[in-house]
Amino acid sequence: MATSQVTASTGDSNNISTTQATVSAPPTATSSTTVVQLLPLELVDKCIGSRIHVIMKSDKEIVGTLLGFDDYVNMVLEDVTEFETLADGGSRITKLDQILLNGNHVAMLVPGGEGPNTTSGAV
Repeated sequence: MATSQVTASTGDSNNISTTQATVSAPPTATSSTTVVQLLPLELVDKCIGSRIHVIMKSDKEIVGTLLGFDDYVNMVLEDVTEFETLADGGSRITKLDQILLNGNHVAMLVPGGEGPNTTSGAV
């Protein structure tokens, strides 16, 4: 609760009035539910050390263990599998030990994701 005091003068030194106002904060909810707000980079930070599925803006998807990232979401991944869709309708899978991924080319991150479904006939 805050209290403020305002003194007003009408120009006459004998006529000064003082007003005191009390301002209170809005009531807080006493609900048992807690709303947790998680910012995007905080979510990515929680994924360090675990598998992450990265969908690129191009026809590539990458799955690997997240070692680190920066504010631009440039990422270092290890034990990487790269899934690439080719123009002829085929696909190519490449295994890499470690990569540095440019965050500017990332479209979406899926924490815990295992990559695209590579079985044919899946719906």
